[in-house]
Amino acid sequence: MTLRYRIYIGQTKDFIESYFSSLETDKRLVKYITMVMMAHVKTLMNHGVIPKDHGEEILRKLKEVFQSNGELLYKWIEKSNTLYEDAFEALEAYLHDVSDADAGYVAIGRSRNDHIAAVLRLYIRDNIVNILYKLLEVREALLHKATEFRSIIIPFFTHEQIAQCGSASIFFMSYEYTLANLWKMLYQGLDLLKENPLGSGAASGSLVNIDRDFIGNLLCLDNTAIPPYYATGSRLFVLHYLNMLSLIMLELSRFAEDMIFLNSLIPNALNPPVEHVATSSIMPHKRNLVTMEIVRANASKVCGLSFESQSIYKGLPYGYNLDFQEINNAIMQSLEVVQKTLEIVKDFINGLNINENVIQKYIEDKPCWSSDLVEYIALTNGRPAREVYLSLARLFKECSAIDSKCVSKLLSSLNLSHVDIWNIVKNKPIEINIKKILEDAWTRLERDRNIVKSISLFIEKCTSALLS
Repeated sequence: MTLRYRIYIGQTKDFIESYFSSLETDKRLVKYITMVMMAHVKTLMNHGVIPKDHGEEILRKLKEVFQSNGELLYKWIEKSNTLYEDAFEALEAYLHDVSDADAGYVAIGRSRNDHIAAVLRLYIRDNIVNILYKLLEVREALLHKATEFRSIIIPFFTHEQIAQCGSASIFFMSYEYTLANLWKMLYQGLDLLKENPLGSGAASGSLVNIDRDFIGNLLCLDNTAIPPYYATGSRLFVLHYLNMLSLIMLELSRFAEDMIFLNSLIPNALNPPVEHVATSSIMPHKRNLVTMEIVRANASKVCGLSFESQSIYKGLPYGYNLDFQEINNAIMQSLEVVQKTLEIVKDFINGLNINENVIQKYIEDKPCWSSDLVEYIALTNGRPAREVYLSLARLFKECSAIDSKCVSKLLSSLNLSHVDIWNIVKNKPIEINIKKILEDAWTRLERDRNIVKSISLFIEKCTSALLS
């Protein structure tokens, strides 16, 4: 007889059970479900709740499932032709079927509610560590470009109009700094993933006094007890990371939009890697930045999943509700999309080149230096900046159009040349200090790399202890 939780409820209908079953999506979680069950069994053995011979046999079967990344379990499910509510039920039934030990021992001191709260923390933690590594790679690519294109002057925008000009380093450093802040915010959130919900039962605890030091060391979780109703009834840690993933995608989407915008505004200004470009099926002159367009779409998708999860969550009474399964789906999808997108953006940046001559020709008659000129005249002549501003504004107003003729006439009236203007731009304090800013950024990057390496080593140590 197949072990089912619902055995005393009665039979079910497949189309109904498939509606609320999470068995298919649990494939991504089964490795962690097995890890939590192994830690639980070891802890019960340590308490003397499970006899040693039974516990060792159950652990051996669990280790086989873990080493197959769940494949053994799902092959057995397919063979048994049974639709389980979730991988937790299936795993217990599997142990009941394939183990010579009495697998019924594992049911004490636990609930699916506290176990899934632990499983999600382990799953999200591994994925966030991977994203931390990928963010480091994108940041490194940005810093390489900031160094490579330091001497190239490009336009910068406000209100989608050219506002100022400056080194391309500023552009790439700005995105690196943004991603460095996001990296820090992701890292700080790991404290939520250290919380240990095990032993909380369904809502208000278990009679088994779980050794929190013992089980925490096996899973890299804290030994501090937390309120059981919070442990099983909150998904704050999931929502936090859904929001964080949205923020990452928002910034990557803005980068993608910048690339598309520059590519459209100044034809041939960018040489994107050809693998990221597609042409039209009927217009062979087209060069579309297709990967960047998909980055924008995926940003909307991840933001939508975050909002969807909050909408599910806000109407739930406290405690575990099966609605949480849909939030599980959202975090899994979001983590996958973000990791794929970071790989795409890194490859795009690494292969990106800038056509300096094309950009220089485009901006030579665009007075993107006007604010710098105001400050230059005010500083060198000791005049009020607003007075200089109004004088330049009048000169621009006298032009029928702000074009090369207008710009040349204005500069000539001030006894300045284009060379003088670009020297003023290139000698701003920020341009002179770029080397130091880049050095600081590289130092910060290396520090963050060492932090995430130490986290990885810590998790590996716990996993080794669990499998020993």
